[in-house]
Amino acid sequence: MVSEKKIRKLINSSGDTLVTITMPTHRSGEESKQDPIRFKNLINEAAEKLKKKGVKENDVNRLLGEAKDLLDQPLFWSHTDHSLAAYISEDGFEYFRLPYTLESMVYLNDHFMITPLLPMMSMDGTFCVLAVSRQNARLLQCTRNDVEDITPQDVSTSVDDYLEVEPEKQLQFHSGAQRQRAMFFGHNANEEDKMVVVEQFMREFEKSVTPVMRERNDPLVLVGLKENVSLYKKVNNYRRLVDDMVVHNPDELQDQELRDRGWEIIQRHFLKDMYNSLEQFSEKVKEKVSNNLSEIAESTVMGRTETIFISHDEKKWGVYDEDNHTVHYSSTPGSEDVELLNWLAITGYKNGSKVYTLPKEEMPMRSMVAAEYRF
Repeated sequence: MVSEKKIRKLINSSGDTLVTITMPTHRSGEESKQDPIRFKNLINEAAEKLKKKGVKENDVNRLLGEAKDLLDQPLFWSHTDHSLAAYISEDGFEYFRLPYTLESMVYLNDHFMITPLLPMMSMDGTFCVLAVSRQNARLLQCTRNDVEDITPQDVSTSVDDYLEVEPEKQLQFHSGAQRQRAMFFGHNANEEDKMVVVEQFMREFEKSVTPVMRERNDPLVLVGLKENVSLYKKVNNYRRLVDDMVVHNPDELQDQELRDRGWEIIQRHFLKDMYNSLEQFSEKVKEKVSNNLSEIAESTVMGRTETIFISHDEKKWGVYDEDNHTVHYSSTPGSEDVELLNWLAITGYKNGSKVYTLPKEEMPMRSMVAAEYRF
């Protein structure tokens, strides 16, 4: 999971040989078999760039050693997502599996390329939706635009299946003040008896779901009828369960509809500040907003920028002249050039700006970059 703490750690990394490698990955099929080869080619490209920078071959091999180790780990390549972002420095090696597609790239500089991670903090970060149902319980991994069923395979997803797998559960359980034998659908089972069985089913389902969620560390939104959600909350042990829930019968909704209902909760809670900034952006006077990269860069260096919006998948190469507070652009990156949007994001983080990424069509002023000033 990408957290702001991890991004800030990357931002604060120092050294002249910080290497960022990004690439698309594939979960299955022939393309997935080529992913280790593509990663090896990018490591070789990084090695060449380091050598051109004057780094000795022994030091290059040592620096890239942990990244190379991934090439001999088939299990790693069988559990990929849509993309991989790897960060290599003298202080260590870290990688992130990301749920959206990145281009293949090797970036060598005195700072990391953090913009590939920023969507995880805004629009394209993952969250999960749990359909709390007695007939078709399921766990969905979601982004704003995608949804995937990640329900553990070895868990019963309905009360019927649960009782079939565990028949003794329907024969003996506590009801009221005495124990009695009753079939879940038998004429001897009253409503209280049934709720005891449902709670047992929810408890077993939670035991399989929570380890998956702890590994992912995503926010979890519940969708279900009130009494079912209440039962699940009673047995839940996952700390990032969102308080708000969607009260609706999930059996009536497709996976995409469940994702959309969950996204509304995520927007309201986790992205509230960003949407507030977006709503207020158009109301600001002209002097308080800008879509001019040079102006925004100067303002951000001076600590005047409140909020920065950066368009997804855009790059602009050049260098910021600190003496004259101007930006010099390059059509093709040279040895001294940096990716300016990434540099702006890092500078903004360091100087207290809020930094978000958005699809181009949702950017303020439909521009590559936009900012709101404090004064």
